[in-house]
Amino acid sequence: MRLSWLLSLPAVLTVASAIAIEKRDADFLSVRTKMHKDMSGRRGDPKDKYFHFIHIMMAGYRERKQALSNLIQTYLATMSDIGVETWLMHGTLLGWWWNRKILPWDSDSDVQVSESSMHYLASYYNMTVFHYKTPRIPEGRDYMMEINPHYSNREQTDKLNVIDARWVDTTSGLFIDITTARYNFTHPSGEGMLSCKDGHEYREVLEAEYKQKALTLLDFEGHHFDEDKLEWIPVNKNYIADAKKKADEKKANAKTQEEQKKEKLAQDKKAEEQKTQGQQAPVAPQQQPKTNQAEPPKPDGPQVVKQPTKADPPAQQNVDA
Repeated sequence: MRLSWLLSLPAVLTVASAIAIEKRDADFLSVRTKMHKDMSGRRGDPKDKYFHFIHIMMAGYRERKQALSNLIQTYLATMSDIGVETWLMHGTLLGWWWNRKILPWDSDSDVQVSESSMHYLASYYNMTVFHYKTPRIPEGRDYMMEINPHYSNREQTDKLNVIDARWVDTTSGLFIDITTARYNFTHPSGEGMLSCKDGHEYREVLEAEYKQKALTLLDFEGHHFDEDKLEWIPVNKNYIADAKKKADEKKANAKTQEEQKKEKLAQDKKAEEQKTQGQQAPVAPQQQPKTNQAEPPKPDGPQVVKQPTKADPPAQQNVDA
């Protein structure tokens, strides 16, 4: 009896393994229940919302900046290793435009991937944990790729699930929001329009989303951008007011100098034109100098034109016959 049971054991194990392999793609939510710590932040949110806003309090200002920087570094390194095309987006891209760093008041980061890349991540890397131990992270840290099960819905009507995936720092809870950029083939503006589920549409990315002012304003969220150091410096309101005053004065002085320069150029040009006209003008005929002697008075009556002399023959008189 025992021998027959032992002989049948391999067949039982084979069937069990086949069943396990056939169902190896676990349900998203069932995988999440096996996590040691639920970082979803779901507290009274709608049940259909997968990712939730998490307000994370960290030990300090610098620690949060460093953790976000490590998030970006590890995410980009991982995407490069697995061959996924990705790019910075939203406030993270704006920070890169200013000084190639994360905006110091941000609490998360934003990236985008193409639609095919999102399908690839969902198929092969969902809930995958990547361990990094580098000179930047000497103690070592785990980062997890988590895909929203609603990622395949490309309609903008799904307002609860505009975030398609997250790259999560499992130690601090900080994360990168990953959205999918999809081509809108029926857009009224024609082909080439990219959009994501949060309603943003792109051709010129930064200016379309944040307007021109976001690319030039030097004071924002209690920070001033130092153009010499290329760094956002946290400051108080008085400092911001003084910096704005100095910037306005600098701008006014530059404008005054520019106006003076233009005025000087105009004066030089006018003087040059007058000089050229003076060289090309015709020379007026010289007039005889006038004297102060008075002219003799003219006699009244007929004037003698010529007085006859003895040498002149007498005039012949015509006699009528």
